[in-house]
Amino acid sequence: MSGARGVVLVHGGAGVMRSLSGEREAAYRDGLAVAARAGREALERGEGPLAAVLAAARVFEASGAFNAGLGSCLDEEGGYGLDAALMRGRDRAAGAVGALTATYHPADVCLDLLREGRHVLLVGEGADARARRLGLPPLPAPPPEKRAAWEALRERSAARPEELGSVGRPDDEGAVADSQDTVGAVAVDGEGRVAAAVSTGGMWLKAPGRVGDSALVGAGLFACDELGAAASATGIGERMIRSATCVVACQVAAREGAARGAQAAADELEARFGPGSGGLIVVDRRGELGVAFNTRGMGRAFARVGADEVPVAVWPEDAFPVTLAP
Repeated sequence: MSGARGVVLVHGGAGVMRSLSGEREAAYRDGLAVAARAGREALERGEGPLAAVLAAARVFEASGAFNAGLGSCLDEEGGYGLDAALMRGRDRAAGAVGALTATYHPADVCLDLLREGRHVLLVGEGADARARRLGLPPLPAPPPEKRAAWEALRERSAARPEELGSVGRPDDEGAVADSQDTVGAVAVDGEGRVAAAVSTGGMWLKAPGRVGDSALVGAGLFACDELGAAASATGIGERMIRSATCVVACQVAAREGAARGAQAAADELEARFGPGSGGLIVVDRRGELGVAFNTRGMGRAFARVGADEVPVAVWPEDAFPVTLAP
């Protein structure tokens, strides 16, 4: 046994987030807290870390306040393409989907794949067919306000094509991606077992069929009981893929703890690609938490078994006491 109390750490995505204020920020913060609590409740019921991260992902996907599920962004043609993955640390079992359009709960398709154990990743029509077979709720057509945002972004990107594919540097006032990216969760139970989840609508105006890091084990997420760590990333997926970001984070966390694991992976991204790549969250078998990002903001929250408080933060200056459980 690890001796640590179980804990769930979630993120709501990293990005420029310049329009996140007022009621929108309040809804965003509330969604982070609800997701963390949902994960903690799964741990308290003894369902394990995989159930905890799945519960958090489902909250995000159904919220509409995040770039996942109902809140997903639109591609170049005005359509959806959702990516998601789950990973269990005990046996490194994983399930993932890419470019899915059939449901706003892609994490449930990932769970089905993980349990079946035949394939890790399904994309496009294969992922959609699996979602329909499971009877999952369909992803509705984009609402008028999202369609209007898509039109505005298309016009701006025509004038500033260099902005495509960026979650924005902290000082970039005009970045196309004015909102947060990918959501995710990591969890550890009282036995030191870990799991990770990630779910996303991808990037605004991405090419149809594009699959980012969120669907790829080792890049967008990783969980390994042997290393005693789990990680979930958010940001420019192509950079996480090229850096194996979450594997790096877990390897460092195994030696030096979760906080150092998160920072080391973020530092590598910045050294290789510069600021604005994104961020990640990490948990280790002791219950230590790690958070690091190099964008203007990244929503995060955590909930520990046996503690009522659910700290929530968005901006770098926000207090976020990621300390070990006593």
